[in-house]
Amino acid sequence: MTKYTVKVEQDPDTGDLILPIPDELLAEMGWSEGDELEWEETLMCEEDGEYPGYTLRKKEVNDESRT
Repeated sequence: MTKYTVKVEQDPDTGDLILPIPDELLAEMGWSEGDELEWEETLMCEEDGEYPGYTLRKKEVNDESRT
């Protein structure tokens, strides 16, 4: 598994926070710039134990009906 570390950036005009996703990861996930992603808190379970974490997934068109 490849791990990526990035720094959250702030748009100087809007103040919005931006999470820059490496091009390699975008390609691997089948994501494109402009795709809407969902950020979810989750519990990560690994050999060392459990800890809080986050997952990102592409929001699909049919996800609107689930909210």
